[in-house]
Amino acid sequence: MSSGSSSQESGCCSPGRYQRDNLYQETANISSNLQLIPYTKLTDLTFINKGAYGTVYKALHSNWRIPVALKFFPKERHLMESERNKIFKEAEILHKARFSYILPILGICYEEENIGIVTEYMTNGSLNQLLHEENPSPEIAWPIRFRILYEIALGVNFLHNLTPPLLHHDLKTQNILLDSEFHVKIADFGLSKWRMLSQSFSDHKPAGGTIIYMPPEMYEPNLNTGRGSVKHDMYSYAIIMWEVLSRKQPYEGATTPMQIMFSVAKGNRPDLSEESIPSDTPYRDMFISLMQSGWACDPNDRPAFLKCLLDLEPVIQNYDDISILEGILQIKRIHSRFDGSPSFTDERPQQESPSTALMWVLCKRDQIVNQMTDACLYQCLDALISNQIILKEDYELIKSERTRSAKVRGLIDTCEMQGESFARIIVQKLKDNRQKDLQPFPDLWQDG
Repeated sequence: MSSGSSSQESGCCSPGRYQRDNLYQETANISSNLQLIPYTKLTDLTFINKGAYGTVYKALHSNWRIPVALKFFPKERHLMESERNKIFKEAEILHKARFSYILPILGICYEEENIGIVTEYMTNGSLNQLLHEENPSPEIAWPIRFRILYEIALGVNFLHNLTPPLLHHDLKTQNILLDSEFHVKIADFGLSKWRMLSQSFSDHKPAGGTIIYMPPEMYEPNLNTGRGSVKHDMYSYAIIMWEVLSRKQPYEGATTPMQIMFSVAKGNRPDLSEESIPSDTPYRDMFISLMQSGWACDPNDRPAFLKCLLDLEPVIQNYDDISILEGILQIKRIHSRFDGSPSFTDERPQQESPSTALMWVLCKRDQIVNQMTDACLYQCLDALISNQIILKEDYELIKSERTRSAKVRGLIDTCEMQGESFARIIVQKLKDNRQKDLQPFPDLWQDG
């Protein structure tokens, strides 16, 4: 997609000029508050991602001098005027739904065949990235996890209490965005017309990522009478809650969306055993009760979001601002090591400038998880225990993991806490085992 303006603007009756003039006239009748943002005002476009519902870019608004996010509607088919106006009308409603935990819509962008919605840009990406994607944080403190869950509930509860209620119906970790201090901003709510038209333009059915959060009553639209439609979001929220507490992907053993649908229709839900939700999880029983009621098969058995808020408020009140700030700084320190930005200050000087081997291991985390062999893994563990660098409890915990990749993740998580000497053992054993795909290896100091 070109980032420049059309070159066919030489005459007052040129097609591009005519379309834009008509657009200004049409959108002027929609809302005086919803800005029409000229595409030429958005510079430095950077691709973020592409999904079934459109393509998202980061851009700089040349007048406002702030970064924004721009979500373009798929261009597979020309929109009819009535369809375009319905999308504009939805955007107007969303623009008025201002709340602390809702992603603000700043305006719409429409240039010839491109139609998009402009929102604030969230520097910390999505909850999905924080939990799962490349270079995830080795540890997310419980106060941060609980605050995220609480703020999601606050945001959706606000939408449900509007008149008429605004229903999300596509709530998932990819749509939960995080600002610079990891506060929640819920995105993509209320865009039912956008989603419906997007799916009709492509031949895609809902992707696996969406199916995971979809309640079973939605599998058969002819049987879905709309009863308890507010409860659709509660089902999705219960799945998100499990994901935040476990830091696992729901139904990760399933290979197709159909397998997920078949399993859920039979009454299966994400695992609530101690393997997924450890016994030392704070408020474990309360969260399990909330999840079980939230993903109940009958929508009428699912609680309202107000019930979630009443249950979560005492949890949040148990943590002070200092514990939350410490959790945020912990995540930022890890992120700074991967993006090259300066480390955040800490009372411990060694954390400000991680040493060579530790930095390398953290940066290569995903590659090491994928490529470290069983032989190399156990050589690392034997060397660490014989040199008394790893606690016996940590050693046994890593060995007890069920899969090789889980063992390696545990090894690297422990490395993050133990520091440079631990990391040097890992690097040396990778070298000894000639795992060349991980080259170049860092130079190790000689003990002196």
